[in-house]
Amino acid sequence: MAKRENYLVNKKDLPVRNAKPSSAVNDDIRLVSRRIYGTETSVMFAERDPGYHTRPHRHACEQINYIISGEIWFFVDGEGYRCRKGDIMRIPKSKVHWAWNGGTERAVLIETHCPPLIGNNEEARKTAVPLLGSDEEPRDVKYVVNEVVPTDPAWIAEVEARAVKALVEG
Repeated sequence: MAKRENYLVNKKDLPVRNAKPSSAVNDDIRLVSRRIYGTETSVMFAERDPGYHTRPHRHACEQINYIISGEIWFFVDGEGYRCRKGDIMRIPKSKVHWAWNGGTERAVLIETHCPPLIGNNEEARKTAVPLLGSDEEPRDVKYVVNEVVPTDPAWIAEVEARAVKALVEG
C-alpha cells in the first residue's frame, strides 16, 4: 500500500501559538494563531484581542482576510477599512498596511497568504504545520516574512482618526 500524503489536518489538531507579532506596537500585544502551509500558500487562523495594534509593515505576498467574528480595522496605503463579521479584506502584495482592533471584543479571522507567510523566525515557523506530499520538503517552500516600515506615529494616529471620523459622520 502506498504512503498516504500529508494533505489533511483538523484545525483542532494544529498547535496554538500565542506570541508577540514581529510588527507589534508594544509588548502587551499578543496574537493567538494556528497556521498551515503548502508550497504556494499559507492559512492562519488568528484571534486578536481589543487593543491589538501592529506597526505598518509589508510582505511580498498577497493577503486575504475573512472576518469570522468581532471587528478589526485594516489600513492600506493610508486608508482605513473597518471589517466586521462576514467581511473579506484584501491586502495587495508589498503594500504597506497595519491592523488595529479598536473594538471591545476579540476579532477572529482567517488569513491567507500567497506565497506562504509562515513566520518571521524559527520559533514561529516550527508551529506552522506543512501540508506537503512525500515529494515535497518544508525547506524547499519559498516563504516570505514581514518587514516593518518605519513610519511617523503622528501620521498613523491621523490616518486612524480620519477613518474613525468618516465612519461616525457616515
